[in-house]
Amino acid sequence: MRAVKFEDVGQLSVGDYPDPVIQDPGDAIIRVTTAPICGSDLHLLHGRIPGMRPGSVVGHEFVGIVESVGPDVKKFKVGDRVVGSFLIVCGTCWFCQRGSFGNCEQLWVLGYGMFTGDLDGAQAEKVRVPVADWNLHAVDPSLTDEQAVFAGDILTTAAYICARSNISEGDTVAITGAGPVGLLTLMIAKTYNPAQILVVDQAPDRLALAESLGGVPVDMSKVNPVVEIQRATQDRGADIVIECVGATPAFTTALNAVRAGGTVGVIGVYSELEYDFPIGEIWRRGITIVMGGTAHVQAHWSRALELVEQGIVDPTVIITHTLPLEEALKGYEMFESREAMKVILKP
Repeated sequence: MRAVKFEDVGQLSVGDYPDPVIQDPGDAIIRVTTAPICGSDLHLLHGRIPGMRPGSVVGHEFVGIVESVGPDVKKFKVGDRVVGSFLIVCGTCWFCQRGSFGNCEQLWVLGYGMFTGDLDGAQAEKVRVPVADWNLHAVDPSLTDEQAVFAGDILTTAAYICARSNISEGDTVAITGAGPVGLLTLMIAKTYNPAQILVVDQAPDRLALAESLGGVPVDMSKVNPVVEIQRATQDRGADIVIECVGATPAFTTALNAVRAGGTVGVIGVYSELEYDFPIGEIWRRGITIVMGGTAHVQAHWSRALELVEQGIVDPTVIITHTLPLEEALKGYEMFESREAMKVILKP
């Protein structure tokens, strides 16, 4: 089969790779029909995620058709159309049994290296999915691949962090970052009926898209975002700030923009080991900080797909480019340069 492969830090290739086979009774082999490039894939490319095996397949978002299943797979059969979770859970540990899937004692991730299961990824013609009954979700025939594919990662991540942040009707919500996760978080946050949602970024096209989706754009290249959020809330600050960037300056902005007694939900991916945390000020203001960590995909993807099926959320608006798998390197270049919002690969 053809696949996108990690060669070294800063280097990917598209080439031949052995077809996956059933290795365990709970496995399923999926013929991939759609596979996006995710921001987390850039972490691999930049060397922020250690343990990638040279020549291994990358990618963790996909929709496809079940091609074969192991004898222990009960929920799916050959020919079923499915979306896969980036997070491969065991389904049986203490955490999984309590719905805390992101804390699974196994915690494997497709295409993310030896420290997360050393599983081949999904930017390929086929992918093996372990424990398929827990890590695949059926796709309603009414949905296109593009509508369903983000339920395995960023759409459900948005649903997860909104739920964890405890948004209430009438709240003022601020979101740092108008990238794919930030925009999907905006869409999900709207379902809670907040009074307003302010979206902080500095890219005009992304801010324009946020505004078209019902957000209030805050251009941090022109104004101080904390001051703007204060102005929009009678100098209190936002009730909820959701940090979707994964950079310490964005986290600092979130801490400064939230009101006393408010909540900062963090879903941006951090690799920094240290941060100069203003613990006294956070204590004084009584701020709740919710670190999202790895999203509990299996606990939220049914709800995320329902919102898409009902027409309440349209994740396809973040897709800017669709390319054949063979042009994946071009897709990565566009994605990294921010020429593209979201790139879809078609094997």
